Amino acid sequence: MKTDETPRLDILKCLKPFPIYVQKIYPASFSTKNGLTYGLVRTKEGRKLVVMGEKDAVLADPFKGECFHEASSLKVCDLSNENTECLMTVFPFTKPVSLRKYPITIGTGDRLGLATPGHIRAIRKFGVRPVLAQQSVRENGRTGRNFKDLIRDAAWAVFQENYRDGYGADGDHLKSLAEVKESLDAGVSMITLDLSEKLDPEAFRLPKSEIKRKFEKEIDQEDAKVLFHFFLKKEYPFQIPHGGFSIQLDEDSIKRNTLLFHKAVDFTEKVYEYIQSRRQSGNPIDFEISIDETDLPTSPENHLFLIIELKYRGVHIDGLAPRFVGEFQKGIDYRGDVKEFRGQLSQHVRIAGDYGDYKISIHSGSDKFSIFPDIGKLAKKGLHLKTAGTSWLEAMRLVALVNPSLFREMHRLALSK
Repeated sequence: MKTDETPRLDILKCLKPFPIYVQKIYPASFSTKNGLTYGLVRTKEGRKLVVMGEKDAVLADPFKGECFHEASSLKVCDLSNENTECLMTVFPFTKPVSLRKYPITIGTGDRLGLATPGHIRAIRKFGVRPVLAQQSVRENGRTGRNFKDLIRDAAWAVFQENYRDGYGADGDHLKSLAEVKESLDAGVSMITLDLSEKLDPEAFRLPKSEIKRKFEKEIDQEDAKVLFHFFLKKEYPFQIPHGGFSIQLDEDSIKRNTLLFHKAVDFTEKVYEYIQSRRQSGNPIDFEISIDETDLPTSPENHLFLIIELKYRGVHIDGLAPRFVGEFQKGIDYRGDVKEFRGQLSQHVRIAGDYGDYKISIHSGSDKFSIFPDIGKLAKKGLHLKTAGTSWLEAMRLVALVNPSLFREMHRLALSK
């Protein structure tokens, strides 16, 4: 009679003739391909890939590792960057891909590279697709990792869990062309461009007379003509559940929005063209822009102005992260008026649906329980939710339980910063 233990015991039996001490087996990872058996085990040195089969086949296998020969042969391989490249070739489902065709996606932000198997098990229960590798250059600097490390850890977690539905890898909150290049070189399937340093929020604080002077000084006359053609004396109507709304911009509003966004639009166009030049046939790169890292909430008027100007420039985006009303702090619930957030979200979702069918992206999305129902209801046709804080807090909780003295040391260091 077979039990849940049978696969594990069968694998142990195959490994028994070889001088390898196995502490743990990951049964879901084991599969047979080209006459060889592949799978992950844990030894005292950490997780290893094992390749089992006939001697000639094991020796010809592309993975690099130490070989042992008995009646059959075994190769024990490190989870190195070189072997990660082999993994993605032999098992293509471990390579990150574009997720633009899926309406609901979630970024899990595994900062340590240890929680992804748990994220996969949780996500499998729902009709969403995960972005399993998701970090910024700043986060990488603080954790001592890089984009290749992120993708390597995610790929082996996908292999460990035998997750074959597709996942993404996001170069998150990138602020320069050099950072975009670095992440694309590493193999990400998604770019999140942070435009916070290219925005000019003062455009909505300065008096009208100063706006007129600034507009004439900074904005090309031909560009101004195009923008006035798009917006002046034009009405843009939208339908939402239980009503509708319309957007009209007067001359002053056009000037303020132009000054707010003109450097950001120029930069976005430059990066978009670079990404397009790097695209491989059949391997699109998802492109999200972020305007959430500012103290100026993104109004529906701002959103519409930005997306129409981008469309005029020929820039296609797959996601937009607005700066919503209220506060989005990492790992805690939403702070603000839930009703006001609901109304603003419904408008942003409608604009995105009518002017490009891109996703509304919500950053710092961990533990926003008071607004999750509204997000799920209103944005079900185009949503990307980014999380990281909860996974980090759970990691800290585990450290506190297992090694309290280490946690106290970490806590003192955090307070000193």
